[in-house]
Amino acid sequence: MAESIFMDVKPVYLDYNATTPLAPEVRSAIVDSLDNWGNPSSAHYLGVQAKKAIEKARGQVASMIGAKSSEITFTSGGTESNHLAIWTAIHHFRERSKKTPQIITTNIEHSAILEPLRKLENEGVCQVDYVPVVKGTGRVSVAELVSTVTDCTCLVTVMMANNETGIIQPVKQIFREITALNMTRNIPILVHTDAAQTIGKLDVNVDDLQADLLTIVGHKFYGPRIGALYHRGSDKWKVSPLLLGGGQEYGLRAGTENTPMIVGIGQAAELVNTNLDVYTNHMRKMRDYLRDGLIRKFNLVLEDTGTLDLGQVLWRYVDINMLPNTLSVRFGGTTGSSILHQLNHILIASTEWL
Repeated sequence: MAESIFMDVKPVYLDYNATTPLAPEVRSAIVDSLDNWGNPSSAHYLGVQAKKAIEKARGQVASMIGAKSSEITFTSGGTESNHLAIWTAIHHFRERSKKTPQIITTNIEHSAILEPLRKLENEGVCQVDYVPVVKGTGRVSVAELVSTVTDCTCLVTVMMANNETGIIQPVKQIFREITALNMTRNIPILVHTDAAQTIGKLDVNVDDLQADLLTIVGHKFYGPRIGALYHRGSDKWKVSPLLLGGGQEYGLRAGTENTPMIVGIGQAAELVNTNLDVYTNHMRKMRDYLRDGLIRKFNLVLEDTGTLDLGQVLWRYVDINMLPNTLSVRFGGTTGSSILHQLNHILIASTEWL
């Protein structure tokens, strides 16, 4: 009987922080690019045309974050970009010191940061300090993080926004503090942020952030599953490649470029360049619609604060410090995976939507 109320219900996709569908314009760009099959490293006409398409996309991605084209290297995705950023910082430090490098991060980072750091730490390659976020806010303390800096710190890596809570981290403030410390250091600390969850939702500008390294993930903003790493142009340090071979991507990432996917992320970046305000306003409207519906239909409460009224001031804090597309709630003591399992069971049984 309980399942009968779901007979006419179709599933609503709410997992956009995991992956987004391809925008129609991106799909069209990828399909058209399939005919541009020349090897971008070849000097003949077909290769040159493919290379031009890649360089156009590089410019589109760079423009999206206020960077130069020469500061963008295409990768297979966010995981590779994060690995490349970590290894670059370690290599940069080891060229100048025989001491064990230290990396500072938070306890809420994506596994593409936490797992390689744990492995490197277990192997004795580096020391890692995991700064916990402040309970009740989901944000890391700038002062606490900066206080963990030592003479051996080579990298500070903090995600721009958490993929589960949507809480925006004080990356700008942290990076400014580290930049100031670098004025008195022989070996500067590199600063990196995984911006996967922020790009396409809020304005991201590398100069404003004072970031040295920044991870870009195409399938988080209606592009294909491909990524890029922003690396600030500098005579004092350079990216240390993980992959060696044919010298593609100006020697920073070997392997024949995937032209259609690169064209796709370029088109997705161009859509962000053109429509960011529209995207942000629409996401915020949809988030608030969901929030208000939950408040009306459930006894939605905040931890230790009691029932949350629609106009309560605390939502202003959420609006300022949370992604415009993300709402983090819990239902009693039930886990998200448990709820998802139950809903999937009901939907599969009643609508056969899979």
